[in-house]
Amino acid sequence: MTDLHPSVYEIAPSVAYTIWRRFKAYVEREDVLQECYSWAITRKAWLTQELSEEEPKKRQHNESKVAWQMLRHAERYARREKATRSGYSLVDEAYYETATLAQLLPFVIASVLDGTVLEQAQEMLRDGQPKGSSSPAEGGNLLAALIDIKNCFTKLEDYDKQVLIYRYHESLTLAQIAEIYECAVSTAERRCMTSLRRLQNKLGGDTPFR
Repeated sequence: MTDLHPSVYEIAPSVAYTIWRRFKAYVEREDVLQECYSWAITRKAWLTQELSEEEPKKRQHNESKVAWQMLRHAERYARREKATRSGYSLVDEAYYETATLAQLLPFVIASVLDGTVLEQAQEMLRDGQPKGSSSPAEGGNLLAALIDIKNCFTKLEDYDKQVLIYRYHESLTLAQIAEIYECAVSTAERRCMTSLRRLQNKLGGDTPFR
């Protein structure tokens, strides 16, 4: 292996362990570690400069920055492996987008609350709802995606579930949600997006296909 800055050999195992703990059903810890090292090799000069900072506080800041960027890369790798092993293809990348989650949530929440069969939602989606460039691939993985979203929705905290129900099942406006929570409309919008991102995180996080 190409010699890297000594700090890389401290950061990479920690990052690999963190990602492996989250995705161990889909990746091997050693594979994640090697992916971290591969990422570092392609950035050797930059890493050497960042991690050789003499001023302690700046060096600590740089180490945190490197660790965060390495973590993001390792997450993308793990999500690609998860997608592949779960039967998703690269054209299914839209499933990870908050915009697509927002489009699918009315069907998913109806399934949870009203007992709507997800297979019916699948057919409705294939008939053209939702529409737009962010719509997911209309292949055999759509039902699997709906089931995944449903399973993760049921694991959310009650507060997040209720916010999403207000917004995507009862179709309340942001102004109406703000009135319920006695807050500003901007705060209501932020709460809706936060709850949506928490659902996204339970699904594995933002799209790995970038």
